[in-house]
Amino acid sequence: MTRAVALAALALAACGGAQRIATTTDEVAALRETWTRAFNAKQLEPVIATYALDAVVMPITGGRIVSSAAIRNLYQRIWQKLTPRVELTSHVVERSGDLAYDSGEYVENVVSGAAAVNIAGNYVFVYRRQPDGWRIVEQIWTEATGAPDGDRRRP
Repeated sequence: MTRAVALAALALAACGGAQRIATTTDEVAALRETWTRAFNAKQLEPVIATYALDAVVMPITGGRIVSSAAIRNLYQRIWQKLTPRVELTSHVVERSGDLAYDSGEYVENVVSGAAAVNIAGNYVFVYRRQPDGWRIVEQIWTEATGAPDGDRRRP
């Protein structure tokens, strides 16, 4: 009889009742969406606000951009010459304690004057929970070998 009561309690809990509270992975997904919207709108301050002060970006061109100040400089230089628009497709978001990661694929359209280039590849965002919320601490971009339109060059 105890087993029947336990199964009934599980069934009742699964059917609803209390409103669902956002999970940590929901917060991480929301931060990814905030970054994407701000990046596509070329909004520097909102983009930089998604990064930790000691964040690292590893672009597809290689190298390491270290610190939110250096990342700010990178985006200022890019956005002076180019208009990128990125779409992210997340495949997995996992969390353990104060760290989380989001791994997926991206497609980016980069416009420079009348020319446009399409780039596709994979990304990994690593997040760290800080007193004021989640922030990006590592951002890694790779380039797929078969990008859309057969063009894999980054301007």
